Formats: sequence, structure tokens, C-alpha cells
Amino acid sequence: MLIDLDAAPPTSRPRLGMLKVVPMALLLLILGGAAPSARSRIDTVTDTGARTVTAHLLTADALYTVDATGVQAVPLTAGGPRWRTALVVQRPGLRFEGDGSTLAVWRGAQGGVTFLDARTGRERWRTGNLSVARVFGDRVVHGELDDGMLRMADLADGRVRWERAASVLALEMDAAHRYVLAVDVRGRGTVYSAADGTPVSAPRELGVDPYAWGIGNALDISTAEIVGDALYLHSQTFVAAYAMPQLTPRWRARILAPQYLGPCGPLICVTGERGATALDPADGQARWTSPRWRSIGPDGLAVGADSRVARIDPATGAVRSELGRGLLAGDLLLRFDGDRTVVTRLEDGGSLGVLPVGAPGDCTTSGEWLACLTGAPTVTVWAL
Repeated sequence: MLIDLDAAPPTSRPRLGMLKVVPMALLLLILGGAAPSARSRIDTVTDTGARTVTAHLLTADALYTVDATGVQAVPLTAGGPRWRTALVVQRPGLRFEGDGSTLAVWRGAQGGVTFLDARTGRERWRTGNLSVARVFGDRVVHGELDDGMLRMADLADGRVRWERAASVLALEMDAAHRYVLAVDVRGRGTVYSAADGTPVSAPRELGVDPYAWGIGNALDISTAEIVGDALYLHSQTFVAAYAMPQLTPRWRARILAPQYLGPCGPLICVTGERGATALDPADGQARWTSPRWRSIGPDGLAVGADSRVARIDPATGAVRSELGRGLLAGDLLLRFDGDRTVVTRLEDGGSLGVLPVGAPGDCTTSGEWLACLTGAPTVTVWAL
């Protein structure tokens, strides 16, 4: 591994001056959003230029990116981290873990996770290439196909806390971090105590191909979610619920082509290309359906196939308010407006200003920064 501490940072775009938008104010009011202030155009802080960025992560003091040559940290504040390491990753994912000092790099097509010191880029440790992992707090649970072991390790250095013989293709954790669900090559699930690895349930057939759970995908994407005292999972034709931790079957509902599931208000919402279905967690009965929505958050913020955002009543599916066409980023709505994007607060609809780009993608916020994909390879950071 190579770390170039002397590499120059990417060339930043010049800060943009103020743009007078008095004639645009009436138009924005007609569109339903608050008019931008006089200081309308939001300043660009930095961008990644022509580098083909395959993953990025924004923090309060740095932008972390992955490209064909490695992983890089670009400071956004005085004293922020600046480094580059030659860790070549295909279809990567990035995430901060623990106290924020560890950068987890999901190696995508290669499989496994590499853990880097977020300040220096130094590699701390890594799981095997044929492995799956879940990170919670200061621990990492990972299943290694090479030696057929399930291990609980310290995030900081990989020191093993406990291990069990288990052939694992998929892993899940409950929100309280009490249990580890491990799915083997035959699609059987077993629940273990997160504290010491003691089996809590007998192996149970779950009815889902374990290879469909997302093994090797960036950021350990899977088809399951543990909500409260239940495990919910789906195949291409159904959604099923099991009581935790014994994995006792509760119900199975026929849903065609579900892609994502999660809590929405008091219900479990399942979304996909065919729309959304809200299921009663008690019996799996459909309480409402809509062909419009492709994603629904726990608080009822829903996004349609046409990128139109609305606030709905999760219990009934009724639309409470239409928010416009755009995308969500933290507590912000980035509302598309031709060749520009108006940044508004979800709380009150107030405008923070205008981005001089149309329909950016994959936007995130941290501290005073906003980062988005702006074109095929480029990530741009703005100061809010």
C-alpha cells in the first residue's frame, strides 16, 4: 500500500459571485417553493475534475473518493485529512464506522472490507476476499468462506472476540446489536448472540436464495431488514416475516418484484418498479398500495419514478403535501428547476440558494457542506 502525503489537492473551481434573481422570484413562488435570497448562487468549494469517481463520502472536514488509482481524502477545513492510498477497488462503497476515525472500504466485486485510518489513510486490517461483513459500533462481524468461520472482531485492529464454525453467505444485525443472523449456502438462517457467539436459534430454512442477498455488493446491501422483534425478507415473488430471535414464521405475502423494504410509520413498506405496498407487520395484510412510489422513508417522505417528492401519511398512503421534483439529501430537498437546482429546507420549504447545475445525483450533506454527482465522473462540493 502506498500513501502519497505530498500529492497536490484537486484544483478547486473559483468561488462564484452573487447572482441577482429578482425576475426569478415570482417564478419560484409559482412553482411552490420559497424564493432564493439575494445571495442565490451557492459557492463551489471543490470538485474532482475529470477523475472517474466510483464512490464518494462527505464528512464535516473532508471529501473521500475512490477512483481507478486508489482512495483519496481532500480536506474541506483547515487541518482536514489529505492523503491518497493505492487501494484499487472495483464497485466500491465507503462508510465511516465507530467513532468516525475508521473508514470502511467495501471492495465490491472483489468482496470483503478494508479498514483505513481516516486521518492518514493507513490500512488497519481487512477481511478476506471471499467474505461478508456487518459493522456496528466498535465491532465487526464477518463470515469468511475460505475457512468457514464466523468471527466477531474489534473495528480498530481486527482482534477476534469470538468465532464459530459457520459457512456464511449473508449477515444481518438487529438495531439493538443483540443478535447476528447468519445465512448459510443452503439458505438456512441461524441467530447468534452478538455478545459471545452462542447460537440462539436452530438453523431454519428461510426460502430465499442466499446468493440473492447481495453478497459482494458495495455497502453490504441485502434483501432483509430486522425491525423491532421481526425479520423481514423478500424474494422476487414474496415478502416474509419471522419472529426474532427464534425465527418462528409469522406470515408470507405475495408481492411481485419487491426491491426495498423498511418501516414507514406503523407499517412495513415494500417498494420496487411496480410501486409500493404497505403491509401490516402483525399479519402481512396489504393496507394500501400505490404504483407511484419507488422509495418511502420511515417518516413518510416518498419519491416517485418521475423524481417527484411528496410527504404522505404512512398509515393510509394519502398525500399530505407535494414538494416538487427533486431529490432528498439529509434534511434538504434539492428541487430541480431546468438547468439549475434550488436547495430548500424540508422543515419549512425555505430556500438556501441555487446550484448552477441541473438534476445532480447521489447528494449528501455533512456540517456546512453539500456534495453531489454532477456529470458522469465528477463530484462537486458546495458550501451551504
